[in-house]
Amino acid sequence: MSAYSKKQMMQRGTAPRSSKWQRAAALWRFLFMSSALWFTPDLRTESNFQEKQSRYLTYEEVRETVAKYADSGLPGSTISTSQEWGEWIRVQDKDVRSRIDRGVEDSISNLVLFGSSFTKLPRLEGYEYAVDATTHKLSRAAIARVHDLAVAAGSATQNERVTFVRELLKRKGVTTEQRENYLAKNLVRYAEEQQEYHKKLEEAQKSGDRSEALAVRGTLYAKRGLSVDTSLLPNYAVEDTLRVLLTKGALKLNSVKRIAVIGPGLDFTDKREGYDFYPLQTVQPFAVMEAVERLGLGKKEELQVMTMDLNAAVTSHVAKLAARAKQGRPYKLQLPRDVGAHWTKEAVNYWQHFGEVVGTPVTPLPVPRQLASVSLRAVAVTPERAARLIATDLDIVAQTADFADGERLDLVVATNILVYYDRFQQALAMANIARMMNTGGIFVSNTLLPSAHDESLKYLGGRSVIYAPDGSYGDDVVVYQKQ
Repeated sequence: MSAYSKKQMMQRGTAPRSSKWQRAAALWRFLFMSSALWFTPDLRTESNFQEKQSRYLTYEEVRETVAKYADSGLPGSTISTSQEWGEWIRVQDKDVRSRIDRGVEDSISNLVLFGSSFTKLPRLEGYEYAVDATTHKLSRAAIARVHDLAVAAGSATQNERVTFVRELLKRKGVTTEQRENYLAKNLVRYAEEQQEYHKKLEEAQKSGDRSEALAVRGTLYAKRGLSVDTSLLPNYAVEDTLRVLLTKGALKLNSVKRIAVIGPGLDFTDKREGYDFYPLQTVQPFAVMEAVERLGLGKKEELQVMTMDLNAAVTSHVAKLAARAKQGRPYKLQLPRDVGAHWTKEAVNYWQHFGEVVGTPVTPLPVPRQLASVSLRAVAVTPERAARLIATDLDIVAQTADFADGERLDLVVATNILVYYDRFQQALAMANIARMMNTGGIFVSNTLLPSAHDESLKYLGGRSVIYAPDGSYGDDVVVYQKQ
């Protein structure tokens, strides 16, 4: 998820081309976690799934989780009254939402590195090629790409990503004269932060303490801006895991009706294999829906997918596509693959067949000349399925949604999202997820989560899904079941 950024090596899988990537691959193998999956029966009842309003979690609902972290020293873990909790949780929600703009700035830096819609210049190999480690100044190639994006942002182009840049600059009060300098400083900041993240992981590995290394990885971006990026391969890992759950008996045929995807993301250009020559799109809601249908876990006429996100851009995108689908309009997905990336045959097969259940093949958009190694497929998700998405503005740590008995969630998926929180916040999210799930429901994530969590979530095990034949990149998937 050729050369890719180290961020994506750690989160979504990337194909290494140098010793730096080999070190990242070794790090990934060091953090490998696996165990046998074991299971308990599942109970469901039929119901309707409707749009929900989010609300803040009450102190009574989090009391047990707070008690588990009373000695952790983490913010919020020493709260002992409802009033104190009510004040803190609202501040926490405000703080995490304030990180959205920083995430947009991170996405803009990746647009500088990898975008092709606003420039004819070649893409950079990664953030380490943008900034000189000694002088902390941008390389010539990075300066040239910053200039081209600044020019595009000042033009009348309707390019969606460039519009994001233009709107952020306006919110920040950046003038025309300051635009290029702002983008340059932002790129330097981003590149240096990425280097720090990688350094933290290397140091944790050298310590020899596996628990510490896992903890560092699981909370690596606890202070970072919230990214909107998305990728196809983690969905392959999710489907592969669901297949095992079905085989082992944790999931039954036709047992899934209500699904939640936490942090579905938008395909902005936040990684080496992310591109910007096609419109913004969300992939995961349809990938999970397709996995459930393909495996026979649910019937298409019964499935509903609720997306839970605190980023207004993501929620708005999902709401609009669902509204258009109700008018009979399909939702087109562009599915790029860098043929130079060394994917397993299983991963390639997943890409080749993605969308054949929830949609139909359509002619893909033209691929820019500078992306000669990119092979592109496109599918049109049927209006019937796209209309089954429900967009919900919800901070999974601070807010919840109320469901009637028997109408809760059967499957919850959260990939590359809980890594943005500390251990206490992750435990709060886990308790919240458990609260919204049916008995027997399954929660799947690719973030290594805290062992101290809501007791109603039974840990079934971890599963490693590789994307490269040499095992150098992939995802560690963890699975829980609601008791």
